[in-house]
Amino acid sequence: MTQNNYLKIVLPSISVIIPAYNEEKTIGGIIESILKSKFPCEIIVVNDGSTDKTLEILKKFKRKVVVLSNAKNQGKASALVKGIKKAKGEIVVFLDADLSGINQFHLLSLVMPLTECGYRACIGYLGATEKLEIKGFNPLWILSGQRAYFKKDLLPLLPQLKNFGYGIEIYLYNKFKNQKTLLAPLPNVNHLLKADKHSKKDAAFSYLKETAEIINAIAGINNFKPKEIAMLKKYLAKYIKKGKKYVSSLKDLLIEKK
Repeated sequence: MTQNNYLKIVLPSISVIIPAYNEEKTIGGIIESILKSKFPCEIIVVNDGSTDKTLEILKKFKRKVVVLSNAKNQGKASALVKGIKKAKGEIVVFLDADLSGINQFHLLSLVMPLTECGYRACIGYLGATEKLEIKGFNPLWILSGQRAYFKKDLLPLLPQLKNFGYGIEIYLYNKFKNQKTLLAPLPNVNHLLKADKHSKKDAAFSYLKETAEIINAIAGINNFKPKEIAMLKKYLAKYIKKGKKYVSSLKDLLIEKK
C-alpha cells in the first residue's frame, strides 16, 4: 500500500487585495493564477478608475472575485485602503496587478511568517533567493508591492495611509520598521514593465508620477536617516531615467498630457 505523506497547514482567513488601474493586459492572468493555485483566500480587486477594459475583464470572474470600483482614479494607497476595509480576512496580502507566475508556494511564503513564526509583516521580493529578517535598509525591497500584514495592525493607519499614493510602501516601512519583518523570496514571479503595458508616453508619465509620490512620502516622514535618504534618491534617480527615456523631454510629456 502506498502512503501519501503531506503536511496539513491550517491558515486563518486571508484576503488578497489587488489594486488595478488600466491593467487589461495582466489582471486576468494574475486572478487565474491565484484561482488555479487553490490557495484558500478571498480575492479583492479594486478597479481604480480604469479607462481600458480592466472592469470588463473583471466581470468575467463574477462570484469568484470581489470587485470594488472607483469612478475616478484615486491612487494606489486609496485603492488598497478601500480593499482593506472590505476584506474579511484576518491577514491581508497585497499583490500588484501586473505580476505573472504567482502560485500557492508564493502566497504561503508571504503568509506563513505571520501565522507560524511571529512576524508582523512579510515583504515579497522578486529578486531574492533566500529568506532574510529585515535589519538594514534597501530601496529594492522597501518599494515592493507584494506584502502581508495582519488586518488589525493596519486598521488604525487607514486615515493616514490613503493619502500616500505610490508612497504607500514608504509609509508602511516607516510604521513597521521596528516590528519583526521578513523578506521572502518569490522565485519565478515576474512583472510586466510599464512600457510593455502602455504607450511610451503613458509609461513615462506613470514612472514620473510614482517617483513624485514616493518623494512626497519621504518628505512627509521626518525620521529617515541621511544614509537612507541618500540610498532612496540614488534608486529614484534610476527610476526617473526609465520614464524620461520614452520622451524627448519632460516638457514634451507635459504638453502631451494636457
